[in-house]
Amino acid sequence: MTAYISKSSLPFIGIVLVNLNEYEHTARCLQSLASITYPNVKIIVVDNGSADDSGARLQNEFSAAVHLRNQTNEGFTGGNNVGITYALQHGCAHVLLLNNDTIVTPSFLEPLVERLESDMTIGAVSGKIYYYPPAIGNREKIIWYAGSYQKWHMAFNHYGDSEEDTGQYDVAREVAYACGCLMLMRGEVIEKIGGLSDEYFIYWEEADWCQRARDIGYSSWYEPKTIIYHNFRSAIRGKETPFYLYLHFRNFLFYASRHFHGINRLRFCLFFPLHIFRRLFISIKVSNTNAIKAMFNGIVDYFKGYRGKQGLKERRLLR
Repeated sequence: MTAYISKSSLPFIGIVLVNLNEYEHTARCLQSLASITYPNVKIIVVDNGSADDSGARLQNEFSAAVHLRNQTNEGFTGGNNVGITYALQHGCAHVLLLNNDTIVTPSFLEPLVERLESDMTIGAVSGKIYYYPPAIGNREKIIWYAGSYQKWHMAFNHYGDSEEDTGQYDVAREVAYACGCLMLMRGEVIEKIGGLSDEYFIYWEEADWCQRARDIGYSSWYEPKTIIYHNFRSAIRGKETPFYLYLHFRNFLFYASRHFHGINRLRFCLFFPLHIFRRLFISIKVSNTNAIKAMFNGIVDYFKGYRGKQGLKERRLLR
């Protein structure tokens, strides 16, 4: 990768955060963004139908940002799409999706932009994401994401998850998908293929977007010079929420039906049932009957043709 491009030619970046009843997380993220060194940004906060006063508080306290509002919860996809559309309509060259429960480092954005600008066939870039130390017993440099790969059962996983960073993931590389927690999307690719697919609501949507970009010749990359923190505590395997498991399985099936062809479809048909039985065994082992129910409801509702919000209220997973 070449040396950093001059500040005078740095592209204008729209940074999109979605808030849903999470004032503390979003405020902390916005506070960290106030110290970034990249000069050409527009910060866009989308309040996704919050039932509390968090949207109004954030608008009051962070008036330099653009504040948009959805009347109802439109999911990670719908919330971000509002911000993506605004950014592109108001002069942003590229759009950065950033989880509202992240804390950025001051120079996090420059390497992402440099990587994206280094090759016109790169459609999306993500960086190295650590767990936020206070969320995991104050352990330092514990990796949450250092790139992504496809597992034996055809789903994806993060490189380095829960490992201490000792430099083992310090080489930039092409990856299966850029993580939606921190994803710099090339503006011209969004213009060509659209934003996130609302058929997912949340989970699998960034993998879908990156695959749609790959289908027209754009790759996804991991850039380790960028470091941020994710204020997130992983659920114990088998103890994931019914909301997550319902959408994970429903959306995985939808992703597979859209993107797996030929040998990949055959592999999916062979290994996905084994994945179901494996996850079933894990949930039984920890007596998580709600997880078992959610998994099967997600599979059933995929075959019913449910997409987006469909099924979530009926299954009492969304208010």
